[in-house]
Amino acid sequence: MSEPGWYAQPFRADGGITAGGLLSQLGRPNLSRLTLLVREAAQNSWDARLPGHPVVHFRLDLSTVGPGHVAAWRRMLSLGSSSTGYRNGMFHRLAQTTAIRYLAVSDRGTSGLAGPTRSDAGRTERREWARFVLNSGDRDGASASSSGGTYGYGKSALFQLSKVGCVLVYTRFEDDYGRLRSRFIGVAIREAFWDGDSRYTGRHWWGLPEEEHCEPLLDAQADAIARELGIPGFHAEETGTTLVVVDPDLTDPSLPDSDTTPELSVPDAGAFLADAAAWNLWPIMLTDRAVQLAVRVTANGIDITVPGAESDAALAFFASAYRTVAEGSGQLLVCGKPRKDLGLFAHQYTYGASVTSLAARELGLEGAPHHVCLLRGPELVVRYHSGPERSNPDAGYAAVFKVTDELDQTFARAEPPSHDGWEYQQLQGREATFVRTAARRLKEQCDRLSGAQARRAVKVGAYSLGSVAQRLGHLLAGPGGTGTAVLPSSPLPGTSRAITASVNHNGSSGTPTHSVSPETSPRGDEGGWGGSWEPAGRRRGARRPTLMSEPYFEVIDGLPVIVQRVRLHGPDRVEGSVRVLTGDGGAEGQTPTGATQPEVYGWRIPADGRIVTGEVLYHAGDAVDVEMIVTAVADVLIDINVVGRS
Repeated sequence: MSEPGWYAQPFRADGGITAGGLLSQLGRPNLSRLTLLVREAAQNSWDARLPGHPVVHFRLDLSTVGPGHVAAWRRMLSLGSSSTGYRNGMFHRLAQTTAIRYLAVSDRGTSGLAGPTRSDAGRTERREWARFVLNSGDRDGASASSSGGTYGYGKSALFQLSKVGCVLVYTRFEDDYGRLRSRFIGVAIREAFWDGDSRYTGRHWWGLPEEEHCEPLLDAQADAIARELGIPGFHAEETGTTLVVVDPDLTDPSLPDSDTTPELSVPDAGAFLADAAAWNLWPIMLTDRAVQLAVRVTANGIDITVPGAESDAALAFFASAYRTVAEGSGQLLVCGKPRKDLGLFAHQYTYGASVTSLAARELGLEGAPHHVCLLRGPELVVRYHSGPERSNPDAGYAAVFKVTDELDQTFARAEPPSHDGWEYQQLQGREATFVRTAARRLKEQCDRLSGAQARRAVKVGAYSLGSVAQRLGHLLAGPGGTGTAVLPSSPLPGTSRAITASVNHNGSSGTPTHSVSPETSPRGDEGGWGGSWEPAGRRRGARRPTLMSEPYFEVIDGLPVIVQRVRLHGPDRVEGSVRVLTGDGGAEGQTPTGATQPEVYGWRIPADGRIVTGEVLYHAGDAVDVEMIVTAVADVLIDINVVGRS
């Protein structure tokens, strides 16, 4: 058996592709190298998921080679090529450094890289090894419509991230006889070069060189070299793949790319990778899915929190819209001529869900979302389609559009190699019409959600309606109690983040304001809901209505509203009112022409969810919590009043 070493691929008589040509196959996407790696690697892992496994484990580990393994790394990197002038090693500089950094991208619960180790081997059902390690743009044996990429051109994102163009591949799979097999190989993409009179493509493999190709290390030998290099192995019956990007480029994605652009620190790069995973992969990361991608990110061995729909308000709104589409109850967008169903659309209005992530900003999201997340079969984010902003900087909308299964391959063909858009110019005939019409339908929906036409009317005030907690999207207010609760607000016009919520009481004792007939008076201890009963009197010392918790936003029958919980301490007649305040806290004198005014929509009874419309609510019985509902209007500061009428 030959000793491990580097094999350089020569040009053959019938030609070949250069290393530079391989690296350029992703084109010139607008996304950073870190984001591209997350998208492409996760897509390949998701495509390789095993049937019947509910979780695909996907990890990104950014670290530095430890002292116990650095000798093995230097040995590998210092080896030259047995057939070319690279006899002093291709990675001489890196082999001499005191610290070798790497990014390990691994998946478990996936099929691993099986199939022949030669590209010209006989026809077989499984060819993952040939597609990823040997060939470029090879789709032979890939899955059909649900596939996002499956080792096409996206693997070049791995090599683009490596400063030395080198990726180590360690995989485990089950062969046709049910046996677990391991393979290990190094792959490098460098510049094409001449050695004497022979020209080489710039593609190299580290393994067991043979006359015309390079074989991987197998089974026990593969596992042994992985242990020497400190690459995590596989537990029990696990299968999957670990790809190690050697010397990753951590250039700060927020700055213009140049030779002098500083790099992110390892913790900051880990945080960026976690955010990039969240914003590009969230549809398949949802924990209530039947099959889920579980993402873990570490930086120098320390876990980095990966945001999700459970912790980030904006992602939660997108997830809610996605679930509507997944249930098949979204709005169907249609092409009229020729008649064709394009896909399902659903949205959620957002309030105060502000996007601040650097990775999300790269995707075009910042502040209140005003975007549609585009999806097709694999359900990885294609991109976020940006629509007009809403007039209130705290208000937005998060929508999802998913292509019908019938048109999935049409839209797949409209994607560039980086899978980050739909370009109808790549298609012809009806297919181009469908993709172009989808873009027009999405624009129509975004114009509707943003209120683009309504913004031409006069605005009511210049103060935002309220600041909403990022984690839950709830409107903040003071603690429950009587009197007025006001959040501190900015002194700058147009930047106020305050909403007042006050409760008053007209008299703690007295006589009824109007009589009640015996037929409509409730009997016994049960409470009654309706407009025909009023308590016959209030005993001295009756407690005032109390504001409970904080008001929050909700959408009822498509109408954005504010909900304020109010505790009634016994039989009572309560009346709600709302008024618009000016910047100095006084009541607005005259409503501008054409402006929409907030008003009391009604009262919701939490016990059964019933809504009693109108400003007045009658209650008979013991203490109870009710919810006052006020219509929400953008760009105003409002005062909510709850009054007990004796």
